[in-house]
Amino acid sequence: MRPPNQLSPDALDTLSPPQHDVSGETRAVIPVCPKCDAELFILRFKDVEVDYCHLCRGLWLDAGELEAILRQTGARADDPVLLSLQQEGALPPGAKHLCPRCDKPLREISVAQAGAAPLVLDRCPANHGLWFDADELQELLADFAPESGAGKTIGYLNELLGVQNKT
Repeated sequence: MRPPNQLSPDALDTLSPPQHDVSGETRAVIPVCPKCDAELFILRFKDVEVDYCHLCRGLWLDAGELEAILRQTGARADDPVLLSLQQEGALPPGAKHLCPRCDKPLREISVAQAGAAPLVLDRCPANHGLWFDADELQELLADFAPESGAGKTIGYLNELLGVQNKT
């Protein structure tokens, strides 16, 4: 059995650093983790590429990738919880975390959870995507209605990212 919090062998096969295009003095922007400034790696989640920080285990999902991941794992991508991710949000006090796509400060959005404190996520104000700290995506999906099928997505994410199921 693999130690907890280590990527699965399948994920290691698909883990790759971002591609660098260098032409003359122009260099492509390398996405970095909004939380720890480490270079993000691309993980192929079925047919969807997500950006992963190997230091803090956070995930960046570009706009539309969450819905694509849900569809790829057989879950419904129309759960009402997804609507709460579209709120504008607010700039948090203190240090600002920047979008890995446009470098604008991420805005915090609060997602209500049944029987728990709200989940606070980070969203790009230009709608480039969402940042999930370690295990936050699984927490969000756990709040989907059971008939949505999101449990399959959680299981796949846990296997891919080497997270032991919390039972």
